Amino acid sequence: MLRRSKKYFLLFMIAITLGAIRVFAMPWSADMYQQPSIWPYQMPLIYPTDSIATDGTTEKPGDREKIEAITVNPKRPTPTSLQAGEKVFEIYCVACHGPQGKGDGPVIKRGFYPLDLTSPGVQARTDGYIYAYIRYGGKVMMPTYRESITSGEAWDIVNFVRKLQGKLNTSNTTEEKTQ
Repeated sequence: MLRRSKKYFLLFMIAITLGAIRVFAMPWSADMYQQPSIWPYQMPLIYPTDSIATDGTTEKPGDREKIEAITVNPKRPTPTSLQAGEKVFEIYCVACHGPQGKGDGPVIKRGFYPLDLTSPGVQARTDGYIYAYIRYGGKVMMPTYRESITSGEAWDIVNFVRKLQGKLNTSNTTEEKTQ
């Protein structure tokens, strides 16, 4: 009887060992590492032509150089626009650029050093240039937000950035007239 139970115990231990080896075998130990994702410094996926934006409209991206040449924001810096721009800025931009746009967001703890949006270099840029960076992404590290932020929201952010820079023309900040 004791000999028989030793056989069953030995078979039981072999079954458990083989089962445990199967659980910890490939690909189970590396499936989270090998997955579709964007690696650091890798360009994000190119979305199909005429993709649907988050607001449900179809929008073609347009020529970046032409957009960068726009000197004046087509959306007036009304209080409504500034509030909307601040709200979207807090969602998408504060993590890198910080609440005052000084480039002191929490990502600097990870080794990233975003631009100070209030610096003279950024202040000298056109409104279209800032808009293009939001919509198309930076040429080095900033990702594109074209699929997350609508065109109108991007212009609101430009107005808010100009407010942070102290470059808003206060005569243009009157509330929009209701139609």
